[in-house]
Amino acid sequence: MIKFAQLLCGIFVLILGSAALTAMLFPSVINEPSGFNAVTEYGFTNLRTLGAPTLSLAIITAIGIYKKSWLLILPASMYFFFNFSARVISTMVEGYEPVMLFGLVFTFSLFITSQVALHLFRKAN
Repeated sequence: MIKFAQLLCGIFVLILGSAALTAMLFPSVINEPSGFNAVTEYGFTNLRTLGAPTLSLAIITAIGIYKKSWLLILPASMYFFFNFSARVISTMVEGYEPVMLFGLVFTFSLFITSQVALHLFRKAN
């Protein structure tokens, strides 16, 4: 079971790491599709800074996989939960648009999967 939890968390590392590196190295790729619409270099710098905490979560999660510590997996799970919560609030405040559905389903499924991984890690310890 611990190997399955490590595999699940490895997926989190890939998702968080690729999102972070994309935000830091290629902010123009996420600019228009995500609705940021940065038009100045400062706007692109703001997009790049979003990658730093995301990359740190990927690194912490990778360390948690190696050490088999559920406490090091918890920040990624909390990130997915708060990301989903922010998307739900945005949907209520701004009104529902069909493009929001993918983000809601994706972040909710990541949160549920992270809870499964946390449970498996805690059960193994």
